[in-house]
Amino acid sequence: MRKRIVWAGGCCAVLMTAALAGADEKSFPRGSEKAVEAVRKAFPKAEIDEAAEPKGFGGSGGKGTPLMWTVRFHTGEQKQELSVTPEGTIIRLPVPVAEKDLPKEVAAGLAKAAPGAKFKSATRNEMNATVKYVALDRPEAREYLLDVVKDNKRSQARMDAGGGNVKVTESREEETPKDKAPEEKEIDIPEKAAKAVKAIKAVHPDAVVKEITTEVVDDGTGDIEILTYEVEFISKGKKHEMVASPEGVIPHLWAPVEAKALPKEVTAALDKALPGAEVKKAQAFEIRAGLRFGAREKPKVYYTVTVEKEGKESKVDLKPDGSEVKRATFPKK
Repeated sequence: MRKRIVWAGGCCAVLMTAALAGADEKSFPRGSEKAVEAVRKAFPKAEIDEAAEPKGFGGSGGKGTPLMWTVRFHTGEQKQELSVTPEGTIIRLPVPVAEKDLPKEVAAGLAKAAPGAKFKSATRNEMNATVKYVALDRPEAREYLLDVVKDNKRSQARMDAGGGNVKVTESREEETPKDKAPEEKEIDIPEKAAKAVKAIKAVHPDAVVKEITTEVVDDGTGDIEILTYEVEFISKGKKHEMVASPEGVIPHLWAPVEAKALPKEVTAALDKALPGAEVKKAQAFEIRAGLRFGAREKPKVYYTVTVEKEGKESKVDLKPDGSEVKRATFPKK
């Protein structure tokens, strides 16, 4: 199965170790209340300095709710920064660990990964959330595709949801197959992809799945998690592709729309481009889910140990079983 890395734990790590800046505690932006409260609960003696949207990954760009808030705070002279979901889940919670309190498996793994190195400090990292697609309250139409007829001539009109960027192209009559298409055989559906396939077959009941590939995410613990399944299938004799999450959430799709239900901006744009054209078929490209950080039922844990050898400091990330965390790399394009 193909795998594509879409988000690496290193991105989150950069956000969590960025330069710190102070701010008025009363100036927390709207929507960050639960994130701030979560940090206060985890660090009762801390003073919150700032809550801000991250720049780049995780931020909304001023267009909605961010994936996470960056909460900066200090306890005494020690400054810290955490990424917290709008719902109040601390994505990675670092807890200092003394050398004597390291699990024996982790201590053994450290000795193997950094032989002869001097222990400096250690942190137990609790990963409490993972990125996944979450269904929107209602679909958001981004684009419309209309099959129309005017003067016995078939055309296809494409435009955005506001009726802008109209493009009209000629379309041919669909050919009726002379012979019955051979019966397609479906591949065995992996159990983990069952909900994704079920969601797609709810949209295309006659779908015959031919191939399933994956889009994956590195959660920072050294484990690769599946973000979506890309499903190739045959429906009504044609090949299609759709994606759905392991939970059965479809992020986007072309959905049929009744002509009478088209927005007035779309019908007005069509009437201007092709006056008097009759809509025979209409579809809307809908966004049905967005990427969010969802809380895990049980936190995933890894340890970060700082060591020194020959005057140089380095960090070693270890899983609870003592094996070294291997960071995923982006494939070369």
